[in-house]
Amino acid sequence: MRRPRKPVGVDTTARPPTHPGRLPRALGPLLAILFVAFLLPPLPSHANELSVLAGATESIDTGERSYAWEATFRRDFLRHLAASLSWINEGHLEEHKRDGFAVQGWGRVPLLDNRLSIGVGAGIYHYFDTKISPAGNHENVHGWAPVYSLAVTYYTEKPWFAQVAVNHIHPESDINSNTYLIGVGYRLRGKAASPSGPGKGDRPAKTSGYEVMPFLGQVVVNRPGNDSGIGSGIEFRMGIDEHLDWTATWLNEDVAGTFHRAGLGTQIWLVDAFLDRRVTLGFGAGLYSFVDREPLPDTAENERLDIAGLVTVTTSYRFSDRWFTRFNWNRVMSNDSRDTDIFLLGLGYRWEQ
Repeated sequence: MRRPRKPVGVDTTARPPTHPGRLPRALGPLLAILFVAFLLPPLPSHANELSVLAGATESIDTGERSYAWEATFRRDFLRHLAASLSWINEGHLEEHKRDGFAVQGWGRVPLLDNRLSIGVGAGIYHYFDTKISPAGNHENVHGWAPVYSLAVTYYTEKPWFAQVAVNHIHPESDINSNTYLIGVGYRLRGKAASPSGPGKGDRPAKTSGYEVMPFLGQVVVNRPGNDSGIGSGIEFRMGIDEHLDWTATWLNEDVAGTFHRAGLGTQIWLVDAFLDRRVTLGFGAGLYSFVDREPLPDTAENERLDIAGLVTVTTSYRFSDRWFTRFNWNRVMSNDSRDTDIFLLGLGYRWEQ
């Protein structure tokens, strides 16, 4: 039986077909592991660490090298056990631009009267890989991979510390890599607010009350050329528990000549407050339902409804009990190879529940 011939003149490298309404396959495991780092209370001393590292990525498959950087929040459970949530950027190799977040458990050995720590970590890495073909076309690939790490940390008498780390990332259907990193970190100590309102004296204060914040920023499309545009919208945040928030966010992505997406995102967040509760950090995951208007060659618009995964890293600074500024870095996980990064800054108002 003869196979049908490929039609002549058809572009087989066009953008992959979309699947309106299809949930990203990664979302279930993503939400399942989101709570790992906050399931248990931390130790009162040296319990929370924030570090920023930079260095190099090496592809084990091809030998290529590029830059790398990593930002990590680590939380101690016991003297020798910790958990971490990291964002790892593996740089730009010839046909790959890969980054993502990792959740890991750690075994740590303190030495030299707790001035030095050697840690071994293992966990799961959810990556976003922009694969670029020699012809210039691209595909946004999402996947999961095991990640294994070794970190050596030197603590000073101040809250600052120095750290050297190595990560080995080993996906089944993507490039294997090592990252070699060095950097600095800061030990964060939270301070509980005075209990007030409902549950006084019974439960820790919630990190967030009610918050509303309009924002403005930049949208960057994850493809060759990194087209950029304007992002805007408004966010409503509600504290659920001490380390748990919920948000509903109206997002607007406007990239001239590429697309205009607008819709509603909803996320569950892990959050914590530090430095006399002036600074907050958080990581959120959820869904983004949007209307996509894609320009066609004849300048008409093709409007469609779709759903994407949405993950966000956030930090805020509180000027007072009511007013704050917040920075959000959103990653949209699309079904049609049009992932975006949305960098947003806003001024908000908060009130207690």
